[in-house]
Formats: sequence, C-alpha cells, structure tokens
Amino acid sequence: MKLHELQPSPGSHHARKRVGRGPGSGHGKTATRGQKGQGARTSVNLPKTFEGGQTRLTMRVPKLRGFHNKWRKRFAVLNLTRLNRFEDGTEIRPESLLEAGIIKDVGAGIKVLGTGDLRRKLTIHAHRFSAEAKRKIEAAGGTAAVIEVPPPIREKTKRAKNQPKPARPAETTEAPEAAEKAESGEAAAPPAKASKKEKQDKSAAAGQNAQPAPKASKSSDSPKPQKGNKKA
Repeated sequence: MKLHELQPSPGSHHARKRVGRGPGSGHGKTATRGQKGQGARTSVNLPKTFEGGQTRLTMRVPKLRGFHNKWRKRFAVLNLTRLNRFEDGTEIRPESLLEAGIIKDVGAGIKVLGTGDLRRKLTIHAHRFSAEAKRKIEAAGGTAAVIEVPPPIREKTKRAKNQPKPARPAETTEAPEAAEKAESGEAAAPPAKASKKEKQDKSAAAGQNAQPAPKASKSSDSPKPQKGNKKA
C-alpha cells in the first residue's frame, strides 16, 4: 500500500449534499425545500426546539419549583450500626471513615444518628451527634467527641443606606481642672438660671442709666440740601 492509496474506512465519510445546482445534481428546482410553506422561504429562522406547533419538550418537562437555599449545609449521615465493624477501644475520626468507605464525602461535617445498636466501646469524633446516638455511645462505654468548626470568614460588605450610622463616643473637651474634679468625684454645680423678675429689673435699670445722644448743632456753614425746583 502506498500513501496515495490510503482511504478512510467505508461509511465513515459522506459526500456533502450540494443543493440548488441544477437538475443534474438530483436536488434541482426546489433544492430539497419542498413546495410552498414556512420552510421553503429564505427568511425562515426556526429554533432547534420547534416541533411543528405542538408544545415543545422544554415546556412539557416539569420545572424545579420552590425555594432552594444555595448556602444549605449538607452533612454526611452516619448510623451507629455501621460502626460495629471496628474493634473495641478504636478512635474513629473522619479520615478513618473515608478510608473504610463508610462515607464518601465529609461535606459540611459528619452527623451521627442513633439508628440501631452499638456493641463496641468507641471514641467517635464527629461534628454533630443526635441525642439518641450520644446516649447509646455513652451507654456502651464509649465517648462522643464533638469536632469544633470555626465560623466562616466573611468578607466585609458596605453598609446599606437605610441603616443608621453607629453612634460615636462623645468627645470630652473639659478643662484640666474640671477633669481633675470629675476624677476626684467633685461634681461641678451648674450655673443657676436668673428668674424672670431679676431679668426685668436689670432691663429697667439699664433703660434709666442710658442718656439720650446729643443732637448735632446746626451751623450756617453746613450746606443745605436743595429740594424741589431750582430758582432762577
């Protein structure tokens, strides 16, 4: 066999359909579009999901409805009956559970449930324990050790406009003597307010003492402003 004799395996490649190339091509006249209709026009632009007018599959299929929390924590559930394979006194951790194939993924943590009976004395390290599971583990002589999970680190976000600003501590601008008195426990007495009668007496005395301002003396030298029409 030579290089120019190499060919693809039969049936793997097909010749491209050449339409609109005259009657000799086998696809002349209507060029495989058929007679008049929606598909025979040049402006036809149907979506791939179009099914001739019937309800398309994307609308027939039921949708996933309701609220779905994307921050939901999914725990790996573990029943007590699956822990009877371990020997007495074994310390069970998430790593040992993964190695044994009891759980596939830790997820947000491991939660031990009280389904079944525990016949081994084990020290189980998990993130959550149900009340029944904890009771059965302690009844078998084992220990339920809770693995503490640190709180998630959240990025700081901007304060919303409708939230009030945090109150600032009041700045103290007192004199040093007043500050010393305040530290020693001596409270400064507030200034007494003057009564209404005292205010009236003070205003009357001020009116009696006030002298009228002297009038300016009229001199012949001072020019008089001329009012009205000028005399010829």
